[in-house]
Amino acid sequence: MSTKRKTSMNKYRLQSIGLGLSLWSMVMGCTAQNGPLGKEEAYRPLDLAQLDGELTAEEPETIALNLFGNKEEAVEGNFSQEIEVLEQQGFKRTLFLTQMNLPDDSVQGIRYRLKFEFDQSTGKWGLTEAGSQQSCSRGDHSGHWTVELCP
Repeated sequence: MSTKRKTSMNKYRLQSIGLGLSLWSMVMGCTAQNGPLGKEEAYRPLDLAQLDGELTAEEPETIALNLFGNKEEAVEGNFSQEIEVLEQQGFKRTLFLTQMNLPDDSVQGIRYRLKFEFDQSTGKWGLTEAGSQQSCSRGDHSGHWTVELCP
């Protein structure tokens, strides 16, 4: 077989592999349950006007915990709560507040994606956008993050 023909066949083989990987990535990475952690469309939007609590504070973490954090002294089981900075650019910050091992038969965990903006005139951070998703304990969405209700 000539070198030119081998090169041509390898080129097509690489294109086929690339196409296969692209299709696999689309199928596995673009659903709400397996989607990228920070993608806004993978979260159920929350109406800020309906939240009970202050939407401004000196630190975004304070707002996150006051609005969505565990308010009970003790939670049964292995409950955990974690805040993670997803993105920070200048006067904007995006956080995750993740709560796992909830005392609920159907919901294993809840994750909030919270966007904040710093107001230089007041010297405080304000919540500008919030969304949530959950991980179900059973059913089709078991163990995956989703916006669907858990059975």
